[in-house]
Amino acid sequence: MKAKSYYRFIPILLGLIAFSYFYLYKFVYLGNKKFKESSINEKIIDSSNWPKRSTFYYLQHGLSVEQSVLDSLHLKIDDSISKEANTTEFNVYRKSKEGKYEFYKRYNSK
Repeated sequence: MKAKSYYRFIPILLGLIAFSYFYLYKFVYLGNKKFKESSINEKIIDSSNWPKRSTFYYLQHGLSVEQSVLDSLHLKIDDSISKEANTTEFNVYRKSKEGKYEFYKRYNSK
């Protein structure tokens, strides 16, 4: 009888496996790969802190930059990001009081 009671947990286990696959592989791995391969010169238009462990900064053409709690990124909405293709380093430019973008900092997005 005890073995039959474990069968009801199989759909939950399969659901967790499917969720892990789609979340980790599709969103995280492929998103990071697309970010690395792209050449970027865009502004940050929005941010999201839904999971409370990481913040996503969304760029104009659909890419995003993820900042975890442990990262030292200090990004703001309206900052400009410039990055060459096939690298993980990017430059951040921030508006000065005169309204011109000036170099702020260089980051490496792992």
